[in-house]
Amino acid sequence: MKKLYFALSMLVLSQGLVAQTTWDNFQDQRKGTYGFISGTFIPYFANPAPNGVNDSRVVAAYARNPGDAFDVIILDALMADLADYLSGAKQMSIDVWSPAPGLTVQITLENSVDALPDNFPTGRHSAYTAVTTATEEWETLTFGFVEQPDAGVSNTAVNRIVLLFEPNTNNGTQWYFDNLNGPELANDPCTDAVPDATVFMDFACQQNIDFTFSHSGINFRRVANPDQNGNMSAFVGSYVRNAAEEFDVIIGRTDGIATIDAASSTLTLDVWDSEAFTEVRISLQQNLDDGSEPVEVLGVSQITSVSETWETLSYEFSEAAGQSFNQIVILFDPTIFTSDQYYFDNLQLGDPVNTFDVLSNIEGFNAFPNPATDITNFQYELTESAEVSIGLHHSNGQYIGQIFQANQAPGTYQNTYSTDELPKGLYFYTLTVDGKSATGKLLVQ
Repeated sequence: MKKLYFALSMLVLSQGLVAQTTWDNFQDQRKGTYGFISGTFIPYFANPAPNGVNDSRVVAAYARNPGDAFDVIILDALMADLADYLSGAKQMSIDVWSPAPGLTVQITLENSVDALPDNFPTGRHSAYTAVTTATEEWETLTFGFVEQPDAGVSNTAVNRIVLLFEPNTNNGTQWYFDNLNGPELANDPCTDAVPDATVFMDFACQQNIDFTFSHSGINFRRVANPDQNGNMSAFVGSYVRNAAEEFDVIIGRTDGIATIDAASSTLTLDVWDSEAFTEVRISLQQNLDDGSEPVEVLGVSQITSVSETWETLSYEFSEAAGQSFNQIVILFDPTIFTSDQYYFDNLQLGDPVNTFDVLSNIEGFNAFPNPATDITNFQYELTESAEVSIGLHHSNGQYIGQIFQANQAPGTYQNTYSTDELPKGLYFYTLTVDGKSATGKLLVQ
C-alpha cells in the first residue's frame, strides 16, 4: 500500500463510465464500515462551502496526519467483479474540497486478508489516482487506473477501499470530501429496500435525517452492531460522550418540515448503554436557517434501565400535536460531565407506548414533588395484589437503598421518602412489581 503512483497513466479516460454505487454521501447512502484511519476524521460535518458542484448539507472533514507519509482512510465491503475498472470502462469518483491545486488523491483496492501493512505489493489489486485543480472549493475528481500491483488478486476477491490524500508527504492539510462513488457491492442488502418515511434513522437502508453536528465529533460513527442480542441491525450509531460538554448534543435535520401527528406522536429509539441509568433526551426543534437560535417545540427524556443491553425507549410528543419541526436533537446525560460509550439505532415513529406497560397491574405512577427539596412522594394504584418495591440509585450508579417493599392488595398508595440527607443531584428510582421493573428520574435540589 505504501507506494505513490506517478503519473504517465494518470490521464482520465473520457469514454469511461462513472462507478455505479455511492459508497458514502454521509447522508442517505452509507455503505461499508470504516476501519483504520490515520488522520482526524469527522464523518458528520456541515458542508463548509456549498456550491454547484456539491450542495450537500453534510460532508466528511479530514485533517491529514503530518506524522504519516502514507495517511490512509480504510473502508471495507466486498465488491463485485472489478474487470470494468481495470479496463477503464467504469471509473471511481469523489467530491473534494482541497487546500490547493496539483495535489494527488489515490485509491487502492485491496484484499484485506492478504494486504498487510508491510508486505507491499501483496493483496493490492489495483491503484487509481486523480489530481486537484481548485483551491478551497468543491470539485469532482475522477480516478484513472494506474497499475495492478498484485495481479494474483481475483477481480471478485476485493473487499477494501484505501483512500489517501497527498500520499508520500508529511502535510497536515485540511480536506473535506463527499459522494465517494466506487465499485458495485457483491451483496447490497439495500438494493430492494422500500423507502419508509416513518424511520428517521436506522444506519442502514433508511437514513432520512442528516446529522449535521455532534459535540463528540470524531467519536460519533456508523459502525457494525457490536451486540445483535435485542437488536438485529447490521449497523448502528456509536457515540462516546464529550466529557467537556454539559449539554452534549447530536443534531439531525429532516429533509423537510415535519408535523407532529396526534394519531402518531410517539418516537422510539433503541439504546445500548454501557452504564445505566442514563437520561436520553430527544428535543424536536425548529431551525429557521437565518442565524437565529433554534426554537424547541418539545423535549422529552427517558432513562435507560439496563447496562450493556439493547432496550427501546419510547418518547410521547402528543402534547405538541399539530406543531412542526425540522431538527431532532439527541442528548445523552445532559448536565452530567461523562465520557461514557453508547450505541443507538432505529429512531422512528411508533405507536404510543405506556412506559409502565411492562407493569400491567399498576396505574398512575408518579413521584412528586420533583425536583424535591426535603421529601418526595411515590404514588400509584394497584389493580391487583402484588409484591411491590421501590429502590433508589445515584446517577453515578451508586445504590442508595430500598425505599419500600411490601405485598399489597389492590388500591391507591402513597409512600413518602425524605430526601434531606441526600446530596443535591440526579437520582433514579426503580419501581418493581412482581419482578418487573420501570425506572424514573428524581432531581434533588
